[in-house]
Amino acid sequence: MRFDLHNHTIYSDGCQTVCELANMAFSNKIDYFAITDHDSILAHLNCPKELENKIIKGIELSTYHNESIHLVGLCKNNILQQGLVDFSFSFLEKRKNRAIKMCENLYNYYNIKVDIESLLKDASSKMITRANISRMVAKNNPNLTKDDIRFYLSEKSKAYIPSNKMSVIDGINFLKANNCFVILAHPMLYEKENLIDLIGLPFDGIEAIYPNTKIEEYLYFKDIAKKYNYLISAGSDCHGDNSHSLIGTCYLDEVEFAKIAERIGFKYARD
Repeated sequence: MRFDLHNHTIYSDGCQTVCELANMAFSNKIDYFAITDHDSILAHLNCPKELENKIIKGIELSTYHNESIHLVGLCKNNILQQGLVDFSFSFLEKRKNRAIKMCENLYNYYNIKVDIESLLKDASSKMITRANISRMVAKNNPNLTKDDIRFYLSEKSKAYIPSNKMSVIDGINFLKANNCFVILAHPMLYEKENLIDLIGLPFDGIEAIYPNTKIEEYLYFKDIAKKYNYLISAGSDCHGDNSHSLIGTCYLDEVEFAKIAERIGFKYARD
């Protein structure tokens, strides 16, 4: 059996509905998967009942420590706490205002035009992230390369605005207060100096299995997990397009997932 614990839908910056993501997961031999939209649990409020026992409820929380640091929270007993629901709805407007300001900055600093009206379509039901903005920039400015767009939306750009200035430890405490198992997402993507500060914080798990992770990186994070009593997690970080890997790229087998399943109280049909 295979378990993929980090994926996105149209309720943040993914391109797929819950059903479309599920169909891809099953086609790619994933038996159970988590939906972890950015700062949002709205996908879980709109999940078809026939899929509920196949999906692990989760969220990817944005925090900040010199750069954006993401935390995957998996809901224990697969139950959404009201605090996560309230947070998601309150954050919609903040994400919307951030997107508007970043688009204005793109034009003012770099003369890059973005169709803000189209970007904000359906903004009342989904979180707008840099990936959403990136797609709209590419559509409105076909002369720009992917590397160009990546820079203009990076933290080094004058247009950039952090999505959330919640500290990492406050993010951990928030998720744990809402009965979540907390995983440090894609640690291999962070600056080394920041990673040194993060290692040893009270995470429950670390996402050591991630697309394009080198074997030496995996072994490094495996050693860290052993030292700090973190469990190993795996996620494809699927967004449904070619900007990220597809669901099923990274996963835990049943033996590996059983340790997390016990901690989060997730029941599944074993082979």
